[in-house]
Amino acid sequence: MFTIRPYRAEDVKDCSRCFYEDFFTCPIDGNDRGFLRDYVQILIEKCSFTYVAETSDHQVVGFICGIYDKKFHPKKSDFDRCKKHYGAWCRMFLKFYLGQYRLSEAFQKQLDDFLLQLREREEKYFDSCDLELAALSSGKDYRKGLGTVLVSKFMDRAEADRASTVRLLTNTLATWKFYEKRGFIKKAEKPFPDGSGRIRTENAYL
Repeated sequence: MFTIRPYRAEDVKDCSRCFYEDFFTCPIDGNDRGFLRDYVQILIEKCSFTYVAETSDHQVVGFICGIYDKKFHPKKSDFDRCKKHYGAWCRMFLKFYLGQYRLSEAFQKQLDDFLLQLREREEKYFDSCDLELAALSSGKDYRKGLGTVLVSKFMDRAEADRASTVRLLTNTLATWKFYEKRGFIKKAEKPFPDGSGRIRTENAYL
C-alpha cells in the first residue's frame, strides 16, 4: 500500500503538511504554512537520515527521521543525509524571533506549546543511545498501517547500522502502546509542566 524511500528535497512541502496533520489541530493560513515548511526543512536537515512513505500515485503521506549520537559511527556510509543549507537555518530563526512570519493567533498558541515540549525534551535525565527516533509524522493514514511500515523501515536501518540502542519520546498513551507492541520498553515517565496534563514517556529499544 505504501512505498518507503529516502527523502528528497522536493518532498519538503508534503512533509510539512504531514507534520501539521500529526502535531496541530487548529486551522492555518499561508504564513503558518510557510513557517512549517521552513521548520520541517531544518528538522530534516538536522537528522542523520529521513525516509518518506508515498502512495501508488506518488503522494507523500508520511515521513520518519533518525539522528545518531555524536559518538556513534554507523557501519554504512551516510549516503542519504540531505544537503545542509545553513544560510536557510539562520534566516528562518531570525525571521521567527523577529516575528516576521506573522503567524495566526491560533497556530502561535499551539506552536508555543509544541516548542515548550521540545525544550523539555532536551533535558538529560535518561541514558544515552546510539540512535534516536527524532520525528515520526504519518498524517491521516496513521491507522492504515503507515506508522508500522515507517517504524519497520527505521528499525531495519538501525539494525543495518548496528545501532544497539534506540530511544524515542512520546506524549500520548496511544502512541506508547504502538511502540510497546514493537519491542520498546519504558525507561522513564515525567509530566509536562505546561499545564496540559500530558505525560512524556521515554522509551528505549534494546
